[in-house]
Amino acid sequence: MNLHVIPRLAVLLITLILTPAVGLTQPAPDRQPCAVGEAQAVIGQLYSPELAERARRTAGAREVQKIEPGGAYTTDLNSDRLNIEVDRTGIVSGLRCG
Repeated sequence: MNLHVIPRLAVLLITLILTPAVGLTQPAPDRQPCAVGEAQAVIGQLYSPELAERARRTAGAREVQKIEPGGAYTTDLNSDRLNIEVDRTGIVSGLRCG
């Protein structure tokens, strides 16, 4: 190996290690995250897939999840998910994003 190349390689390696990874993160999307707001109009209504889809669109969420008493659900926070809480009779009792 050429001895003149070694210092250049060392500088390149140090630069790559010390330089932050610019451009590797995705830019924030232009759309707003889930917001319950006007979707609260479904509270007090009987849950149905159609009602859930309407609430999801109104809240601007990408996903919707029905939360029933005694059910097992994921604990991960997802700002693009609308959680629709229902009581034992299937009536929507609350909404939250996450």
